[in-house]
Amino acid sequence: MTHIQNVWANNTLTNKQNRSQCCGCSACESICKKKAISMKADKEGFLYPVVDVGKCVDCGLCTKVCPVVNECNNNNHYLKIYAGYTKDDVLLNQCATGGIGTALALYIVKKGGVVFGVQYSPDYKNVEYGIATTEEEVRRFCGSKYVQASKTGIFEKVKKCLNTGRFVLFTGCPCDVSGLKNYLRIDYKNLITCELICAGITSHKVLNDYRVWSESKNGKHIEKINMRHKLRGWFVTSLEETFDDNSKKYKNFYATYLGHAFLTFPRPSCLKCQYRGTVSQADIKIGDFWGIKDSDEFWNPNGVSVIFVNTQKGLDILKMLDDFALFETTYEYATKGNHSAVENHGEYYVRLRDKFEQLYIIEGKGLIPSCKATASNGFWVKHFVPDNFHTIMKKLYHAIIDKKR
Repeated sequence: MTHIQNVWANNTLTNKQNRSQCCGCSACESICKKKAISMKADKEGFLYPVVDVGKCVDCGLCTKVCPVVNECNNNNHYLKIYAGYTKDDVLLNQCATGGIGTALALYIVKKGGVVFGVQYSPDYKNVEYGIATTEEEVRRFCGSKYVQASKTGIFEKVKKCLNTGRFVLFTGCPCDVSGLKNYLRIDYKNLITCELICAGITSHKVLNDYRVWSESKNGKHIEKINMRHKLRGWFVTSLEETFDDNSKKYKNFYATYLGHAFLTFPRPSCLKCQYRGTVSQADIKIGDFWGIKDSDEFWNPNGVSVIFVNTQKGLDILKMLDDFALFETTYEYATKGNHSAVENHGEYYVRLRDKFEQLYIIEGKGLIPSCKATASNGFWVKHFVPDNFHTIMKKLYHAIIDKKR
């Protein structure tokens, strides 16, 4: 068999023994000229390829572009590492962190380029890749989504734009960037790739089940969701829910059932992600600068990005950002408090996910009961303590931790 392996146990469930061998990047679907591969959501809500063997001609292209079959072998030291934030206070407040992803996107569109990034679907029931050529369209990509984005057709659109000669910025999870690079098979000079420091993604099923529960509890329809609102600052980000009567509800994201499910129920492949440390196929890797202290010269209470520069192309475009404050730092300091950048979750989280899956998917208990049955004491403290105390608790925690450094 020269096509990608079958990860399906039946029509709705994926095979637990080998489903972690798929990151859902959709490169296989995109490369198949016979349209023999399609991406389908399993019962958990994650996308996996389905092969129509009647159409398959065993060309083997799908296995050649798969970033899991062909592990990333770029494990070099980064050229430069920075902390930074946009000098535009309005923009900084709209972004999840220091705003580097949005700053790069705005620069590209101002130069007549095209940006591909992740946005909510118009009804906020799903997450998908979109295209931006204007500043207004770029702002749809602001903020963290934490849900696997559908990508059907997006790699072909990236290639089409690149072949016109326009500059293209593609931002996404590391596996999506690798899938794109493998699909293109050409090092386009007009392509900039930017990957996120990724703690994993959950499924659209989780997002939808939470939305249905929240609407039922509040008796209102959700018009908009923001998982990283800075109501109480950057360190304690809030889940913002906007309802159809224009009212808003805020709560510490990690004190909500949606935040707990994101941490507890990631895509299986995320638990053994290969893109940790210095493994990367992107020009730039970005994320939150966790571990920063308020005594650091690059401290900003409204968000600081960490930026790992992998290529000269990435370094060159960073130097073009006039309205962005950059401060060079070290790999050791940039990763000291950023565990997702260097290591996967341990066996505890693997077992916790198994328990959550048993309740949520196999027994069909529902999202909220599954969250309640797997939540830690720490979650319940955050869940019941009023949000205005969370910032104080966080500051006290860091005051103790920072003294030990």
